Amino acid sequence: MQQSNHSIPTTDPAIDWSIPASGGGSTLPKVLSPSSSVGGASSLAAITENTKPKILLMGLSRSGKTSIRHVIFHKMSANETQFLESTPKIDKIDISNKSFLNFQLWDMPGKLNITQYHKGDGTLNPHLQAIFRDVRILIFVIDPMEEHNHALENLHNLITVSRQYNPDLKIEVFIHKSDGLTDEQKVETIRELTHSINSKLKHSGHGDVYICFRTTSIYDHSIFEAMSMACQQLLENILQPFENLLNAFVSSNKMEKAFIFDVHSKIFLATDSSPFDMPMYELCCDMLDLIFDLGCIYNCRGLNYSEYHSNRVLRMGGDEDVDWESKEDVTISAIRLNDTVLHFKQINSHLALVCTEQTQNGELSPSGLLDYNFSMLQNGINEILDIATL
Repeated sequence: MQQSNHSIPTTDPAIDWSIPASGGGSTLPKVLSPSSSVGGASSLAAITENTKPKILLMGLSRSGKTSIRHVIFHKMSANETQFLESTPKIDKIDISNKSFLNFQLWDMPGKLNITQYHKGDGTLNPHLQAIFRDVRILIFVIDPMEEHNHALENLHNLITVSRQYNPDLKIEVFIHKSDGLTDEQKVETIRELTHSINSKLKHSGHGDVYICFRTTSIYDHSIFEAMSMACQQLLENILQPFENLLNAFVSSNKMEKAFIFDVHSKIFLATDSSPFDMPMYELCCDMLDLIFDLGCIYNCRGLNYSEYHSNRVLRMGGDEDVDWESKEDVTISAIRLNDTVLHFKQINSHLALVCTEQTQNGELSPSGLLDYNFSMLQNGINEILDIATL
């Protein structure tokens, strides 16, 4: 393979990583035009200027990367994603808009071959070095219906190269489009992929790398669960305090399960320590959708994305806390499904508590006790956010 030693353009860090169709040698990244939707500063240093946590979304073409981000962060229906085109360049998405979460998601081109961007001395070009040094989480998407060898080789190359510049990088593998697999096939696929990639890494001297495999699909809630678990790794300073608060709340009110959701993306930031139950999680997500569908119809001001309900909240990844005028409008709801009651309680304009309760003889928990305990939970969460350094 021909080694390219051309100078790296630094007029804009927005890079087109497209690979020539002929496959004849590597091409250097090309700078996007100023009219591109992905803007940038005027030098290579601009890549690292932004202090927001970064998540890379990578995988082969047609593996489902772009569909994932559109379903979770752009509210696109799963059926509409079949009309999406492959990603030809790096697409940087700022998640902070309307959300408690505050990070950048970089959707990388599926045709990117990391080995084609080595310089003559074996190191990466400065653009990729800067990208990998700043990334917190790498999510690699694999289509289990396709042949695995090419994807695993690509993943192996990514891990071995990225660890040179960021040994603390966390690796998540989404075995996507798994809705067509049975439970037995999912377990077998995870076992096969885990064995294959661990063997490759051990052979190359990277046997200490931990990779988390998750089966996902945009046609159910598994993709929201998987992205939630990935994003929680950006919340290490508040995750355990949130869990402790939820444990106390669940115990005091005899709840079955409780989640703290980012209401815009349906990503849950924390849950109590009781065993995770997927059907119960799906019910909580469905309630969240119902509340906001009704909120759009009736113009519920308490769920205005542009404002915080609490007086003082620190958003994830931000450097400064923000003071907002307190709002009296809040949203609360309870839905009974046979012996199960779903409770929705708004914490602030970005966060909500959704919990489940099993009733006995149709009797609910005393509303006064529940409201008081929720107010204690709400105050605790706001105090944690007020002092946390995320």
